[in-house]
Amino acid sequence: MIHWLRLHRLALLATLRLILAHPLASLFNLLVIGIAVALPLGLYALVSNLQGLAGQLPTETQASVFLHTNAGPADIGRVQTLLSQDPAIASARHINKHQALKDLEQTSGMADLLAGLGDNPLPDSFELTLKDGASTDLAALQTRLKADAAIEYVQLDSEWAQRLASIIRLGREAALTVAALFGAALMLITANLIRMQILTRREEIEVSKLIGATDSFIRRPFLYFAAVQGLLGALVGIALVGLGLNRLNGPVSQLASLYGQSFQLHLPSPPVLGLSLSTVALLSLFGATLSVGKHLRSIGN
Repeated sequence: MIHWLRLHRLALLATLRLILAHPLASLFNLLVIGIAVALPLGLYALVSNLQGLAGQLPTETQASVFLHTNAGPADIGRVQTLLSQDPAIASARHINKHQALKDLEQTSGMADLLAGLGDNPLPDSFELTLKDGASTDLAALQTRLKADAAIEYVQLDSEWAQRLASIIRLGREAALTVAALFGAALMLITANLIRMQILTRREEIEVSKLIGATDSFIRRPFLYFAAVQGLLGALVGIALVGLGLNRLNGPVSQLASLYGQSFQLHLPSPPVLGLSLSTVALLSLFGATLSVGKHLRSIGN
């Protein structure tokens, strides 16, 4: 057991010496692996942050009903009665079009421009709060409300949240697809790096075989080299994602403040980062195992 541990320690030290002996080449290799890791990890980080933002959205289902601009008091009263009697609606608040125009003048900073309009372009509207469970039959609610001739448009305020959820699902699938593609690329990159190492040390390997070295003894330093390089490259990738998110946090915070919110982009959770590190190391080991096995057999022949 002590001899086995000593062999592994020597292989690890040899790997570290090899990386430090060629700093520029090692840095280039780590950057290549880091970029291959950063792209899917960065996409996953954006998707997970969007998912966190979606979880902060209000769960109360709301809707807005807009009347035709020529709707009169009788139409408004009829629609208000219709809304109060609908079993899916918990409450309805009427927004007078004249008050809506005044609010728009105050908040938009375009009071002079709006004052020059001949007619009020805004319609009367109602803000609806739906009862629990009503969100499962929104299409039927829209059909009932649009049956009234005074109602021009019904907007479900939850539609944009549903679109966001669809975008998140699409982003998650895209992240998995990109991760699979770059995982295959990582194995090819590692296999090629190990192939170059074997060709560079071919004479040394042949001499080692002549004096009785086993394949496992020869293979061990290359596997350590691949695993250590994969771990370091994954750390570089995580650092690149962290820097990218940090640069985006400024504009994202400014955008969120315009909507009265506070939002920051964060790296994925430590378990996800740990899984990324272990996955990269395993993929590197797998690529190295394939390359070492193939080339050792050719050397042995």
